[in-house]
Amino acid sequence: MMEVGLDALRLGPLVLAWPRLFALVAAVVVLVVAGWLAARVDRGLAGWGWSVVITALLAGRAGYVAGHWAAFAAEPWSIPAVWQGGLSPVAAFAGAVAYGLARFPIRRQVLAQIPLAAGFAVWLLLGAAQSWLSAGAEARLPERSLPTLATEARLAPAGKPVVINLWASWCPPCQREMPRLAQAASRHSRVAFAFVNQGEKRGEVAAFSERFGLDPGRVFLDPQRRLARDFGTVGLPATLFFDDSGRLVDAHVGEISRAALSDQLDRLNRR
Repeated sequence: MMEVGLDALRLGPLVLAWPRLFALVAAVVVLVVAGWLAARVDRGLAGWGWSVVITALLAGRAGYVAGHWAAFAAEPWSIPAVWQGGLSPVAAFAGAVAYGLARFPIRRQVLAQIPLAAGFAVWLLLGAAQSWLSAGAEARLPERSLPTLATEARLAPAGKPVVINLWASWCPPCQREMPRLAQAASRHSRVAFAFVNQGEKRGEVAAFSERFGLDPGRVFLDPQRRLARDFGTVGLPATLFFDDSGRLVDAHVGEISRAALSDQLDRLNRR
């Protein structure tokens, strides 16, 4: 079963966030173009597609880690966790170009760079199209109150940015990311955090929340999973970022890294 959401594409049990799906499509384009060139134009390019993809992945990840070193220094084991997202397009492109320049003689340079250019162009076009479509379907923060473990409350106080985390206690990525979110909530007083459980009973929610030291007044109950449907999210966990006017400015599906969370909080604080 395929389901298209605001933040991802679900194919049966597999959930792919749009940025990661676009990177995968771009990699396929590189492999196809490089394979065609090797078969039809220059056999010296055999195997070049995989070299480009691997080099771009390593260079893009290295560039992202270097730019967010403070966050990765606190969790160095998360450096290889590319499934959390976090690639620098500029570093990926520059690294692959540099490798091509070092590997091939001048007479083969133009052909060698065609697969990379094609893949990068597809990556940019898909990202631009998704941004345009998202802008045309603007989502806003609901104004209604929801029950919490303490009482009823609104998701965010008036005039405050808010981070909404949709989670469930049975979800391993939710468990892994929750310490980061709880720590961020305690450190960023200007941003409100709302931890919205999806579909579980109060006792299960309370036990999980106590384990991670969450404020009961900021742990919301959503037994019918209405928020997930309202925002078009198709997987858990999902973290949604709203500015102080209540407008959705970004969404992250899957486990969020410390670096990605820090980036989003900095943007909200600057608005």
